[in-house]
Amino acid sequence: MPMDAPLRHALRHDPCRHHGPVSRALAFGDGLSLVAEAGCLHFYYPQSLRTLSNALVGEGLGWVRDFCNFYVDRDYAGQTPTEDLRRWLAARGLVEDSGGGRAEERGEGRAEERGEGRAEKRDEALAMMTAVPLAHLALVPVDVDDVDGRPRVLAAVTAGVGNAVDITAPASGDPRLVAGTINVLVFVDGHLTDGALVNAALSATEAKVQALAADGVRDPEHGTPATGTSTDCLAIAATQRGAPTPYAGSGTRLGRAIGAAVYRAVRESLAAGEGAA
Repeated sequence: MPMDAPLRHALRHDPCRHHGPVSRALAFGDGLSLVAEAGCLHFYYPQSLRTLSNALVGEGLGWVRDFCNFYVDRDYAGQTPTEDLRRWLAARGLVEDSGGGRAEERGEGRAEERGEGRAEKRDEALAMMTAVPLAHLALVPVDVDDVDGRPRVLAAVTAGVGNAVDITAPASGDPRLVAGTINVLVFVDGHLTDGALVNAALSATEAKVQALAADGVRDPEHGTPATGTSTDCLAIAATQRGAPTPYAGSGTRLGRAIGAAVYRAVRESLAAGEGAA
């Protein structure tokens, strides 16, 4: 799903000087849309998606409609990145500002988790940050079964490997625990159990590692094959339509579709920036 010229232009230049952010409907589910501007990629879905993520805002298991990937300068040295992300979300009206407090802090926007009786986050925005130019975004849709011709998996990736790391190398004395990020967002049009969400995260991660291997990316400190960067971020978001799916690993068509989408998207994003973080 290559980006059209106006969308790429909006990501390369300040849209406020032109005609404002560029919005596009994406061929996924019941209406996924992307609003692109120079400082942010904002994906929006009209219903809450079941989400698993390690994002600074929206981490863990929850329900999310708004997914944002914010651009920061590669020299960004913020000491409070979570607070920065919340402030940027508040500026877009996606969360309450610090004066009003977050919905979950006021006891609103909560839902009892089915079967476990625990309250969990609902309708929280999710936010990542990256030093990769947002024009390097890669969008890759993949069909799972070709039944209705609609992609059931969509990977959205911004990838840079200026901070490539081999996770198996010793951390002692490693000076590179700094920004440099592969942000992966996987949308799945299906009903995933919590276990299947974890399966999907494994599938996406395995595919990312394969993409880095295919491009010959290495850990510059140790000279070994890189497995990612030290600040990689991943989110899996499912529509929860259809019958529950308990698996999404390499032994399933869905897992293979996730792997194919992420593999292609990581490589396409790296190619767009020639591997620059």
